[in-house]
Amino acid sequence: MQFPKDFLNKKILIFGYGKTGKSAGKLLDKFKINYSIYDDNISKKKKLFDKEFYKNNYDFIILSPGINIYNHKKKIFFQKKYKYTIGITGTNGKSSFCNLLKDILDRNNIKSKILGNFGIPVLDKRISSDEICIIELSSYQIDYSKNLKLDKACILNVSPDHLERHNTLSNYKKIKLKIFKFLKENGRGYYHQKSFPKLKNKNKIKSFSNLNKIFLRNILGKNVKIHKNYHNQIKNKLPHRVEFFYKKNNFKFINDSKSTNFEATKFAIQQYTNIILIIGGLLKKGDSYNFKNLSNNLVDIYILGKKNNIIQKSLTKQKIRFICFDNLKAVLKNIYKKHYLENKNSNKNFTVLFSPAAASFDQFKNFEDRGNKFKKYTYDFFKN
Repeated sequence: MQFPKDFLNKKILIFGYGKTGKSAGKLLDKFKINYSIYDDNISKKKKLFDKEFYKNNYDFIILSPGINIYNHKKKIFFQKKYKYTIGITGTNGKSSFCNLLKDILDRNNIKSKILGNFGIPVLDKRISSDEICIIELSSYQIDYSKNLKLDKACILNVSPDHLERHNTLSNYKKIKLKIFKFLKENGRGYYHQKSFPKLKNKNKIKSFSNLNKIFLRNILGKNVKIHKNYHNQIKNKLPHRVEFFYKKNNFKFINDSKSTNFEATKFAIQQYTNIILIIGGLLKKGDSYNFKNLSNNLVDIYILGKKNNIIQKSLTKQKIRFICFDNLKAVLKNIYKKHYLENKNSNKNFTVLFSPAAASFDQFKNFEDRGNKFKKYTYDFFKN
């Protein structure tokens, strides 16, 4: 496919008019290519809005990363031609890993940009010939894509997620593995061995066990220098990802709103002790809430939201106590009264960990909105 040639005189729909959709619209406008848009959250009076998009036969559909639209025959996630590209996917930690790669390249004075699902939309920026493109890819983007060309591709991990879209874990894994089909002739791919225990290494595709320096050099090149304690010295750490943002006496507060499945929450729990944990939200199909070997880290568990029966039943079966609240503000208010006022002068340190293990859309716009609300309510109750 050649852009914009193959888009001329075609019926094009931008489905999802967020950051990615608007970026695609700007590019189409630049080449004076006509298109329509659809988004559940924009005014139906808006110019170009097609409220009956499902009745029309579009030649191309440009999808925002989280949109599910399998009922359309032609779907694309198109990409400009770049000199060197690294594609990153996985269930958890994609954004943080992309950020780590960029930090290492920055320290080596190598120009790079993060594109795609996290960072700059793929269509927004002109990339110079001496820059490396790090592209974060969701399972949706990989599933719909046809034109990706990657020098390196990596699957960080796979655990149950997005099964409401992909139905089974097996199908979800197959979609993740599709990233290797986009490797260039001399490209190399890497997958997490624990996530694909039955997959055999091939000439272009190898397994890895840990995100260590050897693995990072495989991704970035053998000549790249990797600084000591590279995990803990990233210059620009991402918000909402195991983010330590506030401390009041012997209580510290961690915002891990980006956690949308239990595997991510499990990782966060393993980092701390004496945890007052806040979980809950829009639960994902196929997720499990097994607190085996984690309960010793926990002081109390607060379950947030109205649709949390699955978590309640799981914790009850595991004989783990919990407290339920409808909204986040009420949770923070209770933690202040029950835990902080009674323990603020003790020698024991506590961690308030907000790691929902669920999607945010039941009560919030997105995980950023959810994380910012957690910070606001923390400051409201504890900054006095």
